[in-house]
Amino acid sequence: MVQALTKGLAVLNLFDTISPELSVDEMAYRTGFPRMTVYRLARTLESSGYLVGDRTTNRYHLGPAIMAATRLSYERHADLVRVARPHLEELSRRTGETISLAVEVDGVAVEVDGIPARRPFKPQLAPGRIVGYTASAHGKVFAAHMSPAELERMLQAPLHLPAPHKPTDPESLSRELEQVRRDRIAFDFEERTVGTCAVAAPIYDQVGGVIASIGVIVPPGRFGENEKRSLVDAVKEQAASLSAYFGYRASAAGG
Repeated sequence: MVQALTKGLAVLNLFDTISPELSVDEMAYRTGFPRMTVYRLARTLESSGYLVGDRTTNRYHLGPAIMAATRLSYERHADLVRVARPHLEELSRRTGETISLAVEVDGVAVEVDGIPARRPFKPQLAPGRIVGYTASAHGKVFAAHMSPAELERMLQAPLHLPAPHKPTDPESLSRELEQVRRDRIAFDFEERTVGTCAVAAPIYDQVGGVIASIGVIVPPGRFGENEKRSLVDAVKEQAASLSAYFGYRASAAGG
């Protein structure tokens, strides 16, 4: 691997709708790289058009060179987002909570659309943000449907621990993913972010492949057994409706 390129991409990955502008100090803090290293990376990315620096505020934002790739990625999933939107809106109306849609992009789970809650608790949504596998409900949906070889590689990779409630060993995670695959529902109990829980279900295509994940994000105080059961029913209903639109038939797919 080219370490300089890896570090440059890590810097680019910091930018999303939640953090559209960042200073060198903020980038250094979030990546853990030395400040001078981040400064050189930022200036290099700026010279290539991937970042633009504001000399007045000393902050950077994404540049024109990244727009073509962004547009291509958006167009790739635009039809799915358009078709799924009414289902997200219905799930929002039914639950009053924050709704999120994710897809798998080249082996990475990515959030592509969402609707904020009508209640005071509003976790930040960031279409384009990588949500990962082992500590998010969306990620678990995709991980549970990986091929055995892909799953083995993921389980053998170092597990990142962003929050204290996440499974910490491959065996427990493997058992959880087996249950996700069987029950067709995944949970996040403050694993990605302390103070935030989630439930998500897979959306299938006509041959039974998982093409997306639809979920609800809630605070722990509204994730008791009764609330959780109600959210599971609502999420599964919209996931089943979307799957049917894409031609999925449970009996035909063997599930």
